[in-house]
Amino acid sequence: MIPRNFTVHTATTDLQNGTVTGFVGGVGRFGLRANGVEILQFIVGGLQGELSFTSLLNGAEIVFPTLFPGGRTQTIEPLACAMGLSETFGQPASVLPPPPFPPPGPVDLNTLEVHLSTPFSIRNLLRNTAPPEFGDALLDVLQSRDPGKPLHGNSKSTMVQRGAQLFGIDLVAFANRTVGGAMKAGGDGHDDNAINQTDRKLNCVGCHTPISKTGQSPADVGAEHLTNVWAPIFSDLLLHHMPVINGERQTTNGLPRNVVAISRLATRASHKGDDGAKDEDRDGDPGRAKGRVFDTFDLKRNFADDTFSNSKASAEGSGFRTAPLMGLGRIGAPFLHDARVYLSRDTVKSTPAGTVTTNRELTNAPLVVHSLDDAILAAIELHDLPAPDNERTPKTPGAGCPVPQETINVTETAADVCPDYSSTTSQTNRSDSREVIRRFRELGSEDQQAVIEFLKQL
Repeated sequence: MIPRNFTVHTATTDLQNGTVTGFVGGVGRFGLRANGVEILQFIVGGLQGELSFTSLLNGAEIVFPTLFPGGRTQTIEPLACAMGLSETFGQPASVLPPPPFPPPGPVDLNTLEVHLSTPFSIRNLLRNTAPPEFGDALLDVLQSRDPGKPLHGNSKSTMVQRGAQLFGIDLVAFANRTVGGAMKAGGDGHDDNAINQTDRKLNCVGCHTPISKTGQSPADVGAEHLTNVWAPIFSDLLLHHMPVINGERQTTNGLPRNVVAISRLATRASHKGDDGAKDEDRDGDPGRAKGRVFDTFDLKRNFADDTFSNSKASAEGSGFRTAPLMGLGRIGAPFLHDARVYLSRDTVKSTPAGTVTTNRELTNAPLVVHSLDDAILAAIELHDLPAPDNERTPKTPGAGCPVPQETINVTETAADVCPDYSSTTSQTNRSDSREVIRRFRELGSEDQQAVIEFLKQL
C-alpha cells in the first residue's frame, strides 16, 4: 500500500510552513517499483528530476551538497534562497541591494514554481496518447478469418503467429479485443485477458498479461476514450522478484561494480528486417559482424538495485513491476529498467554490449548485441541468471558462464552467476521468471526467433 507523501505549500510568504495533503493512498501500479497510485505523482517527479522544476504539488528541492552543504535528503527550498530567486532574478545589479539580498517584498509563489496547470495538462496528454499500432504481420494474423489456425510457409506472418502462440496468447480472444468489430455482442467465451488457458506454452503471459479492460476513468478530459476499453499493455502491473548476484551488490570497496569487458565471438546470424535488409547493412557493415571477436561491455546479470528508494510501498531491491511491452517494436532499445541492454552507433562496431544465450543446441553461447533482434534476445535472457555450463557449452571466445576474469572490487564465481537449478542459491537468487526462461532456453533457435519477431510487432 502507498502512503500519502506529497507536500503542498500554503499561500504564505513563509515557505517552511507547508500543509501535508498527499495523494490518495492505495495499491501502486506506476513506476519501476509500482510505488505510485497516480500518474500525476510521476509527472511531478519528472518535472523535478528531469527538468528541475518544482510545483505547488511538491516544492521539495533535490539537495545537492555543493548547493546546500551538509544536505542529504530532499527539503523545502530555504526561504532566503527562494525569495532571492523570486525577487532579484533578471534585475540589473545597479538596482539590487548588496548581498545577501534581503527580501524586498512578499514572495510570489507563481514565480517560484511551475504553474499548477502544467502537470495536469501533461497528465491529460499522457492519458489520451494512443498506443502504437501493431506491425503489419501481426495485423495480418489478427484480421484473418481464424487467427488461431496455424499458418503454413515461411512468411513473416507465420513466424509472428508462432511466436505469439509460444508467448501463451489466445489469438482469437486477442483479435476479438483489438480488431474493431470482431467481438460478439454477448462476448466470445474466451479468456478476457487473451491467455491461452489450455496451453500457455512458455507462459510469458503469466506476468506480461496480453490485454486488460479498463474501468471507469476518473479523467476530466477524454474519459469517454478511456472507460471500459481493452488495453493491450502486456503487463500485470505487479511486482516480481528478479535475479540477484550478491557479488555484484556487495563490492569490496563499497563502490559500484566496475564495467567489465569480455572478448566474445559474434556467432549469431543476422536476421532480415521487414524491408529485406540485414540489420548490419543499415549501419554500413555488410553482414561481416558474424565470426568476429569483440571486446564487449558485459551486461550485468544482477537486477537487485538498492539505490532506488524503498521508503514507498514494500518493494525490495530485487522487486520490479512487470514492464508493459506495448510499443516495444516501435520504440526499440534500450531495454530493462536501467537501459542496460542498448544499441549505440558509437560502440556497436568496436565495443558493443554482450552476454551469453542458451537454446536447445547451445548453452551459454556468446551473444554480441549488434541488432534489435540481439537486444531483444539479451533482454529476455537477463530475466534470469544464466544456465549452468554443460556439454553443449561451446569453446569459442566469450562462451560459458559470464564470470569476469579480472575484477578489482568484486568476487564472483560460477556458483553466483550461474547457480545450478537444484541449489539453494538458485532458489534464492534466480528470478520469478526462472521457469519461463528455462522453457525459452529449451526452444530451438528458430522458435526463439519467432518469439522475437512477435515482440517486434508490438
